[in-house]
Amino acid sequence: MKSIPANTSKLKNRYQFLTMKFYLIAATTILLSSCLKESIPDAMLGDQRSGKGGTATLSYELNGNPVKISVANANQDAVSFTLGCRKSPGLYVLSGLSVSGETTFLFYTDSLTTMEYTYRGGEMFFISYDGQNEFVQAPTDYLSFTITSYDKGYISGTFLGQLTPLISAGNPNNIFGTPSSIKITKGSFKNVPVFY
Repeated sequence: MKSIPANTSKLKNRYQFLTMKFYLIAATTILLSSCLKESIPDAMLGDQRSGKGGTATLSYELNGNPVKISVANANQDAVSFTLGCRKSPGLYVLSGLSVSGETTFLFYTDSLTTMEYTYRGGEMFFISYDGQNEFVQAPTDYLSFTITSYDKGYISGTFLGQLTPLISAGNPNNIFGTPSSIKITKGSFKNVPVFY
């Protein structure tokens, strides 16, 4: 058996090392690019948001009881915000916290835009008010959000709906109260930041 000269063996090892390095770089590039699924328009809007951004507000009446969330600096921390809209895979989540409870709405879209988003049916939480969780659950339930403005990374609009209260969380079934007994009226949000 012929032996491979020392310099040929070194060249072969160097070639294998460079090939592995190339594949490692290619795989890393593909992995990172697949993680960065933010659309170009969304990225551009995120870059445009700067400064304090003014006041962000969300308000509505729940069976006549007023709920208001107001944040003086709309350009809040993206990790722990009081009122904002966060992009997640396949959807955006608008959420706000107040002393009376929590408001959450899901926009099932990859690209948020000015339009009406309505959710009907299923069993989905939307609002907690004074310790009571309210769901879209009954066939007559709905929650409709209309984004009227999406400018420089901030959204504004209106919403309304009717929900069903959760009486008791159970496994496997939840127990609900009177269908569509929770009325959401006079809903509006203004200058709410979108976090990417």
